[in-house]
Amino acid sequence: MTNLAVKYKQQAQEEVQIQAPPQQMVKPKVKTKITRIEKLLYVTFIGFLLYACVAFIGNKAGLYQVNVEAATIEEEIVKKQKENQELQAEVEKLSRYERIAEVAKKHGLEINANNVKGLK
Repeated sequence: MTNLAVKYKQQAQEEVQIQAPPQQMVKPKVKTKITRIEKLLYVTFIGFLLYACVAFIGNKAGLYQVNVEAATIEEEIVKKQKENQELQAEVEKLSRYERIAEVAKKHGLEINANNVKGLK
C-alpha cells in the first residue's frame, strides 16, 4: 500500500505540473537607436519651426509698425482738412463785397459804373 500511495502522490504532482499554464518567454524590448538621418530630420524640422515662428512674429511687428504709421498719417490728414476748412472760411469772410468796398474807400478808390465790365 505504501507503494500505491507514493504512486498516487506522484500522479497528483504530475497533474498539477501539467495543469500549470506554460510560461511564455518575455522578450526584452530592443532599444532602437536613432539614426543620423533621423536626427538630421528632427533638427531640420525643429529649425524650420523656429524660423517660421520668428518670421511670423517679425511680420506681425512690421504690420503693427505700418498700422501705427497709417494712424499717424490719418491724424495729420484730419488736422490739415480742418485747417483747410478754417482757411476757406476766412477766405470767404475776407472776400465779401462789403469788406472789399470798405478797403477800396480807405485807399481812395471809387466805384465807377462805366469802368465795370461784366464777365460773360
